[in-house]
Amino acid sequence: MNGLSLSRLKQYEDHAILALGVLLALLLRFSLRNFESGDFRSFTSPWYDFIQNNSGFGALKYDFANYTPFYLYLIALMAIPFSSIPKVFAIKLISIPFDFICAFFVHRIVRLKYPSGPAPLFAFFAILFAPTVVLNSSLWGQVDIIYTTGLLACLYFLLTRRETSAFVAFGLAFAFKLQAVFLAPLLLTLLIKRAISLRRFLIIPGVYIAAILPAWLLGRPLPDLLTIYFKQADFYNDLTKNAPNIYQWFSNKYYDILYPAGVIGTAAVVFLLLLIVHKSRLLLTNELTIELAAISVLIMPYFLPKMHDRYFFAADVLSIVFAFYFPRYFFIPLVVGTTSLFTYFLFLFKIEVVPLPLLAVALLAAIAILFRHLFSTLYGNERTTG
Repeated sequence: MNGLSLSRLKQYEDHAILALGVLLALLLRFSLRNFESGDFRSFTSPWYDFIQNNSGFGALKYDFANYTPFYLYLIALMAIPFSSIPKVFAIKLISIPFDFICAFFVHRIVRLKYPSGPAPLFAFFAILFAPTVVLNSSLWGQVDIIYTTGLLACLYFLLTRRETSAFVAFGLAFAFKLQAVFLAPLLLTLLIKRAISLRRFLIIPGVYIAAILPAWLLGRPLPDLLTIYFKQADFYNDLTKNAPNIYQWFSNKYYDILYPAGVIGTAAVVFLLLLIVHKSRLLLTNELTIELAAISVLIMPYFLPKMHDRYFFAADVLSIVFAFYFPRYFFIPLVVGTTSLFTYFLFLFKIEVVPLPLLAVALLAAIAILFRHLFSTLYGNERTTG
């Protein structure tokens, strides 16, 4: 058998592996389609019904949901032409395609480091079969994968030096969910290192305005659309909603004191991160950018108050990318992902596998390890390849 035939055979084999893996990922998600979470019953199911009962997109002129119009557009797209599909499955079908789109961007990011070999394919499947990725969209019916896909697209475009595309992707993520700001420390770091232009940040509000424009044209008041995130922030008055972060060690009776202090404290942690990077003379590499992205999406939900159990989702995904860039730290996604998984069990199945304060300790240890590695990298004691 000649070399050309062997190459073609290997190509067929790779395609077969990819097809089989994707099929298994689809079947796994399909098997979870009928599970109804508390969030579905309390929020997305009534929103779906309201849209169906009020002329589809015409319902978007009303203030009936505490999410941005971006998500409501997607519900409307499912509620009208696919009304014969069971409602809980229709809601999940909004998120499931983004599992695969996110995995694609992870594949592209890992391929930048490993142009040949199986690592990009392994990364693709690591995302598709990561427990919290599967459970978040396919069991819980949540949408964290959607804004996280925007963040991964943003990161990929930053790594390939396409600033405009990166900020459009970030803008779309931000227009979908406020939690997109978890990646903001990375963007600020790139700004102070002059790796990106300040004027690119103007793209973010531009994309948000474009995203709310259809709802405004349908009749929803502009002030409502511009203040959605402020209303979300006031929806709960809890230091933490089962998030395994620093507030697991404080009573909620100190909410009035610790809420503003926590926001300022988080700003101080971000300032420390920016200072560490700014004072280093090391040029930003792809490896360093990946590490800063992983740290960003970890420290923000860890130190900010009013975080939910799902808000480490972007960290679950980016920690996997980090491990492919720094194989010595393969245990980081295991710690981060397992911690998130146990918090999911608490909400979805009412099972406390590990007490939340202990999970908060595990994440703090992961953050400390990442900061140590970053400091060593920036100041010469470790190579950026890990």
